[in-house]
Amino acid sequence: MQVYKKIMGIITLIEEVALALASILVLGLTFGNVVARYVFHHSWGFAEEIVVAVFVLISLLAAGVAAGTGDLVNLALLPDHVGPGTKKVLKVISTVIGVIYSLILAWQGFGRMTADHTFSPILHISKSFFWAFVVIGGISLALHFIENCIYFCVSGSDGKEDKA
Repeated sequence: MQVYKKIMGIITLIEEVALALASILVLGLTFGNVVARYVFHHSWGFAEEIVVAVFVLISLLAAGVAAGTGDLVNLALLPDHVGPGTKKVLKVISTVIGVIYSLILAWQGFGRMTADHTFSPILHISKSFFWAFVVIGGISLALHFIENCIYFCVSGSDGKEDKA
């Protein structure tokens, strides 16, 4: 448990740095594009390609980090009305479903990454590069679902209070 917790701490730190840098990139490109459009009357076509791709990365990595802390949106209607043992069983079931979904997402992203030999229209970057963001996000989600389930089963807490 301690080894997995330490590894996930390092992964989460890397993800948080990547999220911060990606957010700054999106902010800079979007702001620069607005300035270019209104001052120079010319839009940066490449900015939209990059921003859309980076938003995919931001969305999936942020969902993964949220899953690890227990902050990912979920429906707690049933778990709130059962005992601790049943709650653990439901948590394991929901984790298995989440991990299966995440791995399917990563697998589909990998399939498209290897099959898509086209290039983006403006920057002429291989679209495989952008599909890699889906693979990274799917793996992140799976790892964090497992992390949160282990933490819940060991401590009995969903992690929101203890990890904050």
